[in-house]
Amino acid sequence: MISINTGRLFLVIVISGIMFSCRLDVPIQEMTQARAAIAKARLVMSEKYAPESLDKSIQELYTSHDFLAKQDTSGAKKSAEASLSSALAAINASLPFAAEDSLLHAKAVYQEADRLLAENFASGQFAAAKTNIDEAEKLKNDKKFYDSFMKSREAAAKGSEAKALSLEKIPQLTENINKIKMDINDLKTLALSDAQKQELAADEGKLDNALQLVSQQDLKQAVPMISEAQNSFIKIQAAVTKKSAKDRIAELRKEMETLKKVRGTEQPGEDIDGVISILNEADSLVESDRMDEAWIKISDAEKAIADIRSKTLKPLAMEKSKSVGKLLEDTKAMDTQNKFGDQIATASGIYAEGKDLLDGEYYAESLAKFEEAESVLKSLSVAQEKGNLGKEGMKSLEGKRVYKVIYNRAKRDCLWRIALKVYKRARLWPLIYMANKDQIKDPDLIFPGQTFMIPKIPEKGKIEFMEKKEGAQAPGENRNKMKKTEPATGEKAGEK
Repeated sequence: MISINTGRLFLVIVISGIMFSCRLDVPIQEMTQARAAIAKARLVMSEKYAPESLDKSIQELYTSHDFLAKQDTSGAKKSAEASLSSALAAINASLPFAAEDSLLHAKAVYQEADRLLAENFASGQFAAAKTNIDEAEKLKNDKKFYDSFMKSREAAAKGSEAKALSLEKIPQLTENINKIKMDINDLKTLALSDAQKQELAADEGKLDNALQLVSQQDLKQAVPMISEAQNSFIKIQAAVTKKSAKDRIAELRKEMETLKKVRGTEQPGEDIDGVISILNEADSLVESDRMDEAWIKISDAEKAIADIRSKTLKPLAMEKSKSVGKLLEDTKAMDTQNKFGDQIATASGIYAEGKDLLDGEYYAESLAKFEEAESVLKSLSVAQEKGNLGKEGMKSLEGKRVYKVIYNRAKRDCLWRIALKVYKRARLWPLIYMANKDQIKDPDLIFPGQTFMIPKIPEKGKIEFMEKKEGAQAPGENRNKMKKTEPATGEKAGEK
């Protein structure tokens, strides 16, 4: 097929030469119209639908050039007119098919953009493509094929822009899918209900399908799956976060109650009341789903509790360190035959751990260690006391009433309580004391596990004398009056 560009260059050279050399009457208008018609014919795909007419038009234009070279302007004009006529024939023959083809192409591009969800990612271009397609359809139906053809070209161009913009979103979507999957895996490590676990598994399946669709450039199906999975995950995450916040608030409230009991009435409770107020605010924020603000309040409460814990437990831990340290030394001194060497070594190790924790300002942990060491040492004290009775002492108990001291934190054993239990008269506690002086060094200090002989009640006169002389004041009574608490005779038995 002849190239129109070569012909155009030749035409310009010939026309210029003739005009300036010979001043011929060159058919410029006819030749220019023919050339423009050939370009239009090519545009509307005449090479495909009317190739003979197009070739004829090009050949006639070359013939027109030849006539000009021979200075035959009349022949040149006729050939140019013939070229124009053939080009117009090619255009008219091609336009209906070109209009149809271009419209189909525009629709195909639009569908590809739609599959890439251009409606979301390139809404302006996508909408313009649809508008142009509708107009091209109408123009084609009205037989305005060239106008329809041009509108379809515009539609295809807008659709291509929409596609390009949508394709740019694929890496971001892929990254988003992988991030949600990682978040789901993190969430699965927390305490979840069976229903939540099943829902997360379904979300992971949706994300896997979405990833496959994205790789196939089918964003229209992939994006809704991603959104569904993400919304489900967010809902479960919110529920878990809310439960976690509520659980944490409950834990902190429980710790406040524990610290309040540990303090008793000897320390003021304004700081504890302040923490409870903060936790109430956190509770309200959780109920309002204002989780970020709620966690800030929880964090504030945790910091305040840490300070309260330090103020409350530090003196207790220090006091317990002293008392257990003394008990450890006393136990070592009493174990003259080294019968309990291993147990004492164990208690010493535990006590040393408590001291290290106390030095590191881990007061709750150190207190727990001291109490653990104390428990070991008290069990040794009971064993030592039993050993001190000997076989003959145990035989002498046969047929007689005995009482074993028990540990009861709420209502501790003491001599006057024991007397109340066995004699129904608390003021007869000296009977028990006098009968068990080998075990009781101090009537204010008895230990769990000790076994006391319970003597019979003497004659009436002796009882009255004893109550008057010994029973006017129970063990620890003066101290109790100062503290305004229960008699503390058994306090050491229960704690020290």
